[in-house]
Amino acid sequence: MQPSLRRPHRLALAIIAPRIFAFCHTFGLTVWIAVAEGSGWTLILPGMLLLLWPVVAYALAAHAQNSKRAEFRNLLFDSLLFGFWCSVLDFYVLATITIGLACLMNNLVVGGVRKMLIAAGLFILAALIGSALTGFTFRPYVSNRLDIYQWAGAVVYFLTIGRVTYSQNRQIGRSIGEIRFQNRVFHALLDLGAVANRATNIHTLLVDSLNHLQTHFPDYGFAVFLQERQRSEVTRFAAVAGLSSEDEKRLRCLLANVHGQGGDPATLPQTEAGENLYVASMAGRLSMYEGWLIVKAPSRDDGLEQILSLFADQLAAATENKLLHLELKKTAERDGLTGLYNRGFLESALQMSIQGKAQTPNLDFALLMMDVDRLKEVNDHHGHVAGDQLIASVAKYLQRHCRDSDILARYGGDEFVILFPSADLTAARRMANLIQENLPEQRCTIDTASGEHVELMLHVSIGCASSSEVPAQQVFALADERMYANKTQRRKQWADGLGTASRPFL
Repeated sequence: MQPSLRRPHRLALAIIAPRIFAFCHTFGLTVWIAVAEGSGWTLILPGMLLLLWPVVAYALAAHAQNSKRAEFRNLLFDSLLFGFWCSVLDFYVLATITIGLACLMNNLVVGGVRKMLIAAGLFILAALIGSALTGFTFRPYVSNRLDIYQWAGAVVYFLTIGRVTYSQNRQIGRSIGEIRFQNRVFHALLDLGAVANRATNIHTLLVDSLNHLQTHFPDYGFAVFLQERQRSEVTRFAAVAGLSSEDEKRLRCLLANVHGQGGDPATLPQTEAGENLYVASMAGRLSMYEGWLIVKAPSRDDGLEQILSLFADQLAAATENKLLHLELKKTAERDGLTGLYNRGFLESALQMSIQGKAQTPNLDFALLMMDVDRLKEVNDHHGHVAGDQLIASVAKYLQRHCRDSDILARYGGDEFVILFPSADLTAARRMANLIQENLPEQRCTIDTASGEHVELMLHVSIGCASSSEVPAQQVFALADERMYANKTQRRKQWADGLGTASRPFL
């Protein structure tokens, strides 16, 4: 199968114009000498091969598997052809010098000294072979006009080579700049995942990610907005880096105006003169939100949109992963029935409090344990679904009275624990008294397995302890012991028919 024609290497493309000029100029020189000396077609007809070679050289480079290497061979073959043809022209001095220098310079520029020496050897070898075939004749001079023609051609050729070299250098410079920019993009993308993994929440993730991008691109400003899918006017999360508060407000307004007009936020309206804004949508990459990444560039950059989509994809993936991670973490830390912290989380928090007491002896903590009374009776008479409703009602009541700093957890089936990380026994006793006095006044309406609605009073047995009483490792055991003592006392009261629970045993 014949190889297909492909775009040759940039070296072949750069050399084709100077090569055509050089060989056409040499053919013109040949015609001039043939006419001046009357050799006629015997010199002109073979000289037509000079016109054919540039086409053949380009075809060889275009069909070659490695067009750059093919062009190196073509340059060496140029030296062979010109060396031979200088012997055909009887070593016309000016032509031999300028053509030989051109061959040496071409190979020196593209291949270094080694290629230049090879080209010099081939030029001399071809000249010797030509002299052996046609006889050695030396032509130092033809005419002034021919010298002017040759000098003019040489000047034009060397200027052309200089222009080609300049263009190649500029192209190389642009390529180096693009490579450096791509490296910055690559490193920014590479480290963005690590930055996102260190974040503890979505807001921190967005802020840290934009600050990270801004360190790699200090001349750019970045903004990201996450909006609710059903209510696009509600921005749940926002972060900026390298932008002022006024810029952030203006970008919010731009997005809001586009949404309000039913347009595509991927195309922002015209802004103030001299501002270059680029926006990439995170649509389809986030399950809960619509996201927009906006970049304010110092100058117009048509290639920024493609790169911006990479940043948007990476940021959207990191955000989605963090949302999933937080949801899984919440599931792992929370009790499925009540939504309170579970036993595992409480034990970790309690261990941290114990370590804190060991490091800072003056830092006390307290613990309050509760057990829902008569839950077994509810389960036996009305079913476990009714018992779950009773537990959930107790949990809601406790949540209303706990502070943000308190850790409320469902420890077991009917047991609840409140950890006060930086408080003494006073805080636990205050909470215990509050619960014991107000909880019986609460009513819980449950749906039984038979479809009836039954109203129950809420009662719990309570025990509390603090690290100010016993060593930190024994606080939990003491609170548990006091809770069961309180439960025993309450059961005795119920058995005696008192009908109400006593105050907690502390």
